Formats: sequence, structure tokens, C-alpha cells
Amino acid sequence: MGLLKWLTGDSSRAFRAERYIRPGLVGYYWDGAIPTGRRVRNISLTGAFIEVPDRWYIGTLLNLTLQITAPGAEDVDSAECLAVTCRVVRHAPDGVGVAFMLDSSRERRVLARFLRRVGPANGAVRCLRITGTEGQSLIEFALVVPLLFLLIVNAVNFGAFIYAWITVANAARAGAQYAALGASSVRNPAEPSSADVVTLVQNETVSLLNYSSTNPSVTACENDNGTSSLLLSPGTACPAGTAPPQDPEVQAGTRTYSTVAVDVTYTYSPLIPVFDFPNLGIHATLPSTTIHRRSVMRKLN
Repeated sequence: MGLLKWLTGDSSRAFRAERYIRPGLVGYYWDGAIPTGRRVRNISLTGAFIEVPDRWYIGTLLNLTLQITAPGAEDVDSAECLAVTCRVVRHAPDGVGVAFMLDSSRERRVLARFLRRVGPANGAVRCLRITGTEGQSLIEFALVVPLLFLLIVNAVNFGAFIYAWITVANAARAGAQYAALGASSVRNPAEPSSADVVTLVQNETVSLLNYSSTNPSVTACENDNGTSSLLLSPGTACPAGTAPPQDPEVQAGTRTYSTVAVDVTYTYSPLIPVFDFPNLGIHATLPSTTIHRRSVMRKLN
């Protein structure tokens, strides 16, 4: 809550108010009997601590009348008594803490004038509460900032990974379409070789991080009636695991189609490699990984 108030610029945080210790005040409230003055241990513009034997439930509302009892207060007029509505916010072994419920800036100004009257002139010790809530906010902020930074880093790295995955998939599909086109287009272009497909895929992936002539690696293989080889390179074996399956369709004892497979393998490295301890097996962000996409299409023989 303290961090939320700090981020939203809430000026009502209790630690901003000057607090008076031993202000020389007593508080009166009605409990069904003759009101008895209860000593106010400390007070500020936001609340006070009253030494009382009663232990009300948290959230109980009280109509509290504050009166000066310090030496020399016998001559003050009725303005030196102040009635304020408050709410019980905490318990202690010797009393309760209350928060003032001020509905307007005018009530706040009246309370501020009253506190100035009961300040150091009546023996009270004035202090500015810079601990408690503010310290809590600083601790919360110190704990949240690394997590927020890690969240931003992971958002960037995962975004880069998804972009690389989509780019590699599109490049593999474009390469397979180009290889399968063969002599089937209207203008009857020359059938592409394996090197032509590799060049096309590299042009499609040039925007990838860590791009080089070998990253991504590209292979274009063909299976013609059970014989696998690099595209338009009969006798040149395909790398292990890249040969496409044989086309299942047989017409009049021959196969009208052959199959073409384009494999694209890209090694992804995180855009922001922070919080990465590979020797310990700890990866707080996305580690380096391999993206492999394959596209298989039929080609008219």
C-alpha cells in the first residue's frame, strides 16, 4: 500500500505529518458513564494514540474531544477544546491508535492551528515521522524494482524469440513454395536448385539477431520415387534427418509428384542476456535456444 500511494502521489500518507509526543492533551469520549479524561500520548494531523482501558473493534467510530491540560492552560478559552471524529485503527497493551476523519480542508486547518497551540510551548516534543510508512515504501520499492526490471527484460526477450520463430517459419514456407514451383508457373521459370532456395531463405531471415551466412542453416532436399538428395543435385545425400518422405500417390506405375523439404535451423540468443548463470543452471530470462522449422511440399515431376 505504501508503494501504491508513493506511485500515485497520495499526499495523505501519515509519515508526512508532524507528530507531537507528550502534547499535554486529554481526550474525552462518551462510554455511557461520566466522561473521564484519557491522556493523549502522541498526536498528529492524521491521528493520535490514547491511553485507554477499553479495546474497541478496529473500525469503531468515536467522537473525541481534545482538551489542553498543560501548565498555563487554565486561562485558555473554549477554543482550546476541539471535537473531532476518529476511527480506531490499532490496539496496543496500553491504549488504542485512532485516525482522524477530516471531511474538509477547513477541518484540517482547524486541527493544525490547535496542534500549533499545544506544541513546544506546552512542553510537547515535536518530531517528523520519517520511519514506519516511508521506510516500508522504500523497502517495497527496493524489492519491486528488480522484479519490474526482470519483467521488462523478459517481455523484450520473449518478444524477440516470438519474432524469430515467426520469421524462421515464414522463411521455411517461402523456400518450400519456391522449390515446389519448378516448371509449374505460367512463365515456366528455371527449376530452383538447393543453392537458390538457401539464398531465398537467407534473404528472408536477414533481419534476425545474430544473423550470419551459417545462422540460420538451411537445407533443401528432394525425394524422387524413394531416392533422396539435395534439390537438383542427384547423388548428393541429404544431411541426416532432413530427407522428406516419399510421395504416396502412384499413377500408372509411376509417381507424378516428388516431395521437397526445406529445413531452417536458427540459434536464438536473448536480446538482453541478464540474470543468466549457465554454470549454475540458472536462467531468470529466456536462454539461448534453437528454433527449427520444416516445410514439406509436393512438386510436379
